[in-house]
Amino acid sequence: MTWLAFALLSPLCFAIVHVLDSHCVSDVFEKPWIGLVTGAFSSLLILLPLGILGLWAGWKMPPANIAAMALLVGILIQCSQLLYFYALRNTEAGIIAAYWNLVPVLVVTLSFLWFGEVLAPLHYAGIAILIGASVAFCLLDSNLHARWNSLFLMAIASAMQAVLILLEYSVYQAIPFLLGFGIVTLGLILAGMVPLLFRQARARLARNMPVLLPAVKLIIAIELINLLALFFSGKAVDLGIPSLVSAVETTIPGYTFLLSILLFAVLPRFGDAKARLKLPLKLGLVSTMSIGVYLLA
Repeated sequence: MTWLAFALLSPLCFAIVHVLDSHCVSDVFEKPWIGLVTGAFSSLLILLPLGILGLWAGWKMPPANIAAMALLVGILIQCSQLLYFYALRNTEAGIIAAYWNLVPVLVVTLSFLWFGEVLAPLHYAGIAILIGASVAFCLLDSNLHARWNSLFLMAIASAMQAVLILLEYSVYQAIPFLLGFGIVTLGLILAGMVPLLFRQARARLARNMPVLLPAVKLIIAIELINLLALFFSGKAVDLGIPSLVSAVETTIPGYTFLLSILLFAVLPRFGDAKARLKLPLKLGLVSTMSIGVYLLA
């Protein structure tokens, strides 16, 4: 498979996660950070098979700087996820997905600053289109405080994502992809368990258990899909150019809106009724983003 195929599969998985996360943040998690803890435990399910595969394949421990870089990628993923969960409390899943469109802009900027990468004029036109469409999505949200607060949180999360994508590229160029992905997953798990170091957090988690336990299958399914999305994204970065991969992943809003509407019709508790508000405008903005992606890719 080419980098583009992996890059297109990644946002599909992320869109499913966005829609289901919206349900969990609203109805399952007492606090957004609980999603990090449940995600960390669910990720253990994928780390164990990777460890067994590593022993069978004879993987060797990578250089300390590469291992540290991979762990940092996992930690940044969790930190950006935490901000994403808090933003999701205030704004619909489709709008939050749109805010991730800041990532390719930042990746292109950092690639220029770090590597001296210069793009064609059409690429910069695509960046401008994506910025404009993201801000327009923000203005479609009805809650003024919530939309700007969410934009602020997602801007920080997007900056973290941009940095981790470039770090990820360096890791996967230095060591086998599956080994690097395993260490990234380990970093994700370690960061997700940090709240358990605090007694107050453990007490709140215990209080949330009566709601968490009935939803455990859903939570595990969400995290496995999330890890699959990270796998596809990482493999696309491994095979392609980070700035182009991050640009293609701006298709998340299109997937998210379609899934939200479909789920609202079939499984209302997972769908988002707000996704239908101003739908023609939102679909128009998704089309505009597609033009931006085309120019970048």
